Amino acid sequence: MELRELRTLITLEEAGSLSKTAGRLHLSAPAVHKQLKTLESELEVCLYERKGRSLYLTQAAEMLLPFARSLVAQHDLAMSTIEEWRGLKRGLVRIGAGPNMSSYILPNILGQFRELFGSVDVSVETGSSATLTQELRDGGIDLALLVTAPASEDPLFRIEASWDVEYVLVTNMPCVPRKCSLRDLGKFPFVHYRRSSRTEALLDHYFAQFRFQPFVTMTFDNGEAIMAILRDGYGIAMLPYWIVDDDLRTRRLRLIRQREQPLISRMDLLTRAEGYTPPAVAAFAKLAREFHFIKPRLRSQQARRS
Repeated sequence: MELRELRTLITLEEAGSLSKTAGRLHLSAPAVHKQLKTLESELEVCLYERKGRSLYLTQAAEMLLPFARSLVAQHDLAMSTIEEWRGLKRGLVRIGAGPNMSSYILPNILGQFRELFGSVDVSVETGSSATLTQELRDGGIDLALLVTAPASEDPLFRIEASWDVEYVLVTNMPCVPRKCSLRDLGKFPFVHYRRSSRTEALLDHYFAQFRFQPFVTMTFDNGEAIMAILRDGYGIAMLPYWIVDDDLRTRRLRLIRQREQPLISRMDLLTRAEGYTPPAVAAFAKLAREFHFIKPRLRSQQARRS
């Protein structure tokens, strides 16, 4: 029993004749007749009969019609839903990001994405790099926005987009030098990222290259909390430039111009390398690749500072 045969039976009941049925379905009358005869043969019943010049559905056809309408309606709804999904009128994008990125990076991309695809649902999960990497591996999320981590080199994942991230030293303490070497800052209280975080490991590795041991007095899991402490005039910290940009421009914080080469890290948007990528996820990744929200500021200025 084919859907086209059931659709023909439904149209026959509505149109009342084989010729009108053929016209509505854009078929020839013999093609309509063949479909109905095929259905009759499979069901081993008669579905319509003629009385004079009129055509009537049989009792068997009347019993079949509610099921036929339901099957055709469900089929049409399923096809419509898939078409909407393919056309990005439906769908779901599940994103994982660390606290900093979910506060500063994702809102920029999400704002554009919602303007373009407002009917697509987006869920955001925050967590550590290790947690989000496992979620991505297990299929719990579709995309993970991470500071460069071992996962970026994992063949199970594909980098959809990547950006350079420059870290800068900032403070609001007047006694901190405006220009110095890292090792000149060892006596000042340092506000750091929490232990075992990917960012803490990244900064510590950078400091070790210059034999700098920061005097850590506080640790937090996100840059906003660190900046709140710095604004009150306590300590120094090294933070991504895109986090402190506004505070530097409004002079709530000031830059410490270090003599060493700056720390340039990378941020990657990862997805699974294998398997099917839903259209909404592919659209989000494409938008992220085209979105330039990190300012290439300090590389050129570093040369002028030295």
